[in-house]
Amino acid sequence: MNARPSAKVLLVEDTQATADDYLRVLQQRGFTTEHAVSAKDSLEKATVFQPEVIVLDLQIPSEPNAVDESIEHGFRTLDALLKEDPFRPICVVTAHSDREIVRRAMARTHGGPFIFKEDPDLRRALPRAVDVALASPARAMSKVVREFRALVERNEPDEHVYRSFIHQHWKAILGPEYRDVKSPYTITRGGEIDLLAIRWDGFSDLWELKRPVDPIFKDYNGWLHHSVECARAIGQLMSYYDAAEKELPNALSYEGRRGLSIQLHRPRGFVVIGRYESTTDRERLRLENSFLAGLTVLTYDDLIERAEQFLLFLQSYRNGDERYA
Repeated sequence: MNARPSAKVLLVEDTQATADDYLRVLQQRGFTTEHAVSAKDSLEKATVFQPEVIVLDLQIPSEPNAVDESIEHGFRTLDALLKEDPFRPICVVTAHSDREIVRRAMARTHGGPFIFKEDPDLRRALPRAVDVALASPARAMSKVVREFRALVERNEPDEHVYRSFIHQHWKAILGPEYRDVKSPYTITRGGEIDLLAIRWDGFSDLWELKRPVDPIFKDYNGWLHHSVECARAIGQLMSYYDAAEKELPNALSYEGRRGLSIQLHRPRGFVVIGRYESTTDRERLRLENSFLAGLTVLTYDDLIERAEQFLLFLQSYRNGDERYA
């Protein structure tokens, strides 16, 4: 595994000679580094530097120049760093081989890289551990979710930007229900769906994407109804259903000429539009969806929440949370 040259690593190590050796090894591998010597400045520098990986020595003082080095300072720092970003990888470094210390550290990092100072080939073990941390699927997924949230917050005017991002990162945004996603996809002659998501059972879902800035509802004389944009998106999906049912494939059809065998079924449909402005919107949309057979209207907030819930499940499951046993 080769790390990206721009990957940022924060080293927390109070012994200067040891820190100099570690920093030299990491910098030779192309990492951008920052150094902290205690619990206090490690948290401060993590906030400012925003490292992608943290290499943390457990035996550290509470603050710079203090003489109170303790494993407990290391664990409190570990807990605080994970609270700030639960999915940022942390490589724990220690001279202790006590099983209980190892167990406590690995339980917090969900089995993350662990480095012993007495490793005979530490110059190789250290960058290898950072490489493994950078390749963490949870880290990659959490980064995608953060980028998606930032994209939604920017309110890009072109809806194709969202289609492109979700297609590129569909495993993180749409979740493990699907085995493949095609985008855009010609669903009928002259009709193109934003995303055709193929489930593991072989059936497909249709996803029609609008913009986060588009309204879900509009107030008509004190009553909330689907906005024009939302109603059009629902109608668009319905038209795809109707056209597909009428255009049965034959030897001269688009599918037949390409030797494709089509088994017609009515797929599930999803419209993604807008964002929640209030709890009323959320409750109203839940009610509206109960009347839409085979169709579901979601917001971009729903997509973000779905991805974050899956991440939370992965974190809890890997940590042995008995709720998921």
